[in-house]
Amino acid sequence: MLLACRRLGSILSAEWARVYAAESGRLIRLATLLVGPSDAPDVTTEAVARAVRSSAWATITDQRSYLTRTLVNLAHDRYRQADRRRRRETKVAQLVIAPSTREEADAVRVRSAIRSLSPAQLAVVYLRFWEDLTTSRIAEVLGISEGSVLRHLHRAKRHLRPVLEDDS
Repeated sequence: MLLACRRLGSILSAEWARVYAAESGRLIRLATLLVGPSDAPDVTTEAVARAVRSSAWATITDQRSYLTRTLVNLAHDRYRQADRRRRRETKVAQLVIAPSTREEADAVRVRSAIRSLSPAQLAVVYLRFWEDLTTSRIAEVLGISEGSVLRHLHRAKRHLRPVLEDDS
């Protein structure tokens, strides 16, 4: 039994290493947008590990999409955790940051607007404008309908437009 467990562990390790080597660059770019550069490698590692450990992994036909959905779901979990933490911390103390230049103020506004997008909106914006995927491919990758992709994209644009237009 112990030998069988060790063999299974080494098979999973080899599969994890293969998948991570093939997909980590793409997943880290998406994770960087969704959770930030400091957490992106951790979220990517966790997404690959969860996907490969899944009992369905061997039968999944589009493993790239499955990995992307797993990563977006993990980012959504972190977003909710961070939002709860932020609300608790805001109750304790209000931090005021006074930017010293217009460029800094604009950068703060744009970052704030991007951070306020939902994980689904961020994922759709990233896949559309950075990965240059079509609406149908985004729907396939995220496992949602094309209508949902269009809705998320529209809401993200509507939210960002005032900030970006005022930036000119």
